[in-house]
Amino acid sequence: MILAVETTTEVIAETAAQPAASNVLAGAEAPRVPRFPPPALRVRPFRWYWAAQWPVLLGMWMQVVALGYFVFQVTGSQTAVGVVAACQGLPAIVFPLAGGVVADRVPRRRILLVTQSILGVSSCSLAVVAFSGHASLAAIALVAFVFGSADSVDLPTRQALIGDLVDRELVVSAVALGSVTMSTCRIIGPSIAGLLLATVGPGACFLALGLAYIVPISVLLTVIPDIKPLPRRAGSSPMGDIAAGLRLALHDPMVRLLVISAATLSFLGVAYMPYLPVLAKTALHGDARVLGLMYSTGGVGGLAAGLIIASLGRGSTRVRMLVGGGVIYAFSLFTLSHAQLLGVALPALVGVSFGFLAMNTSMTTLLQTETDPAMRGRLLGIYTMILAGLQPLGTLFYGLVGHVVPLFDAIGVGALVVGVVAVVAGTRAPLRNIGSLHPATR
Repeated sequence: MILAVETTTEVIAETAAQPAASNVLAGAEAPRVPRFPPPALRVRPFRWYWAAQWPVLLGMWMQVVALGYFVFQVTGSQTAVGVVAACQGLPAIVFPLAGGVVADRVPRRRILLVTQSILGVSSCSLAVVAFSGHASLAAIALVAFVFGSADSVDLPTRQALIGDLVDRELVVSAVALGSVTMSTCRIIGPSIAGLLLATVGPGACFLALGLAYIVPISVLLTVIPDIKPLPRRAGSSPMGDIAAGLRLALHDPMVRLLVISAATLSFLGVAYMPYLPVLAKTALHGDARVLGLMYSTGGVGGLAAGLIIASLGRGSTRVRMLVGGGVIYAFSLFTLSHAQLLGVALPALVGVSFGFLAMNTSMTTLLQTETDPAMRGRLLGIYTMILAGLQPLGTLFYGLVGHVVPLFDAIGVGALVVGVVAVVAGTRAPLRNIGSLHPATR
């Protein structure tokens, strides 16, 4: 599971010189901390917050598997499966930016209490529909739309909250720990879903996710402080806040480089994923078991990268993660797109996941630590909107180009473009000079 007011050199230096609000929560950290366990876990509010995500993300992957199965079971239509997927996915193109504005205006803890309550009720509603035996496509699509809308506001808020809970130099560790959770649940969740689908039915998967939200809601109520957002410009309106975020993304050199990198990664990189079944069948001559192994292997790569990055703990590798992750991603996806043997494809998938996680952690962390904290929610909303919105367009682009040139040759070229853009962005002055602006922390 996704980018300030003016970010000049003076603003960045002033922001770095001032203690973040999160320092009050994190307490005074020693200059050097053990690399394992990951240092972000030393901060009590974040530790509880991170632990509470496990049952939710596990249930989320279970619902991902069960929803398509349930729709096809009810309707017998592949088109209906696509309609429900669109109802859940379309809000991610529209609402993250609005969610980012709300996250900059309202205490994030309060937003999450609302969004995660809606998410839990939505999943429980799906469970009721499934267990009732009277499900309709319209009812499922409506619940899927509500779930997707709440999730598109929830995601940038959850990401922005990390910067409230830990010191800025531990954001790398904290973001990577979130990726560890996602990758691990990606490996385990589908297997549990398959077992429940075979024995109890899809309603059990929906109910599991609905009940799982009790855990983070309890943590939000009892552990997470109600941190007030930073003061905003007098007389600013929500639409004005959205315009300010978009202006920053277009005109601030550092943010613009990150936006371009994220857009390229989503449009030409992540867009390959829906074509994995095609690769498994045509190039690797495999069946459903091979495809399942490929998906699980990607989770293993993300888990390994997350553990390594989380253990670093400090911000010293953020720009290097973008460059190095881009190179690894490009080489691995290019190799995968030309793989003819499973023994080549599986290691390449590990590299793809590793590179993606490094790039994503780098960009998310830079947006949280090198921009005005008052703009954090909006920037993460833009980032989430780019990753979610351009991926399906990239998939469509590859499908169209595949009528002119071999599909996986096009994906291979796209992979190389992702790597080149990441290297160019990371070596341009706005990102290259970050280390010189904060020599003590790089």
